[in-house]
Amino acid sequence: MQTWIVHMRAPFRLMRELGLSGFITLQLVVGGTVLAALVHPVFLAALALDLATAAPRFGENHAEIMLSSLYWSTLIGGYTTSAALGVVGLARRRLMSTAWVLLLVPMHWLLLSLAAWQALWKLVRDPYRWDKTEHGLARTSRRALHNRRADGAKPAQGRFASGDIRISSGTIEAA
Repeated sequence: MQTWIVHMRAPFRLMRELGLSGFITLQLVVGGTVLAALVHPVFLAALALDLATAAPRFGENHAEIMLSSLYWSTLIGGYTTSAALGVVGLARRRLMSTAWVLLLVPMHWLLLSLAAWQALWKLVRDPYRWDKTEHGLARTSRRALHNRRADGAKPAQGRFASGDIRISSGTIEAA
């Protein structure tokens, strides 16, 4: 979210620097991911309401048909794309024995959505402070593998580092 906001401070300059295709790619990948995470619970709730009332609105009027189609195609497309990318990543790392975890893609999307809404709330309340996730700590990460080879020791188990970061007058400091 913040990455997109920072890049979009000067959208015309960014488009000149990236070119039209790069600019569109940034919008789809960075902006689209945030937007998808934010609208996911809305789409899911609308579908759940349709299914709970046993009256999917596939025929009442054109607007409702379009909305139901949008909800279904977005959720199915998002889940399918996430699972397909997961399969590719697992195959590249030779971890296909853990592919069963891809059945949890809908739960991942709910948690991703929760994080996006929390980030939006924090961004509105205190825009100069955010939680920072330390990456590369999982046993299967390339950084951990590199560290293990360099140290000859076992890396720390994966953990989440939630530290407050403050930016003031161009400097970054940990709180």
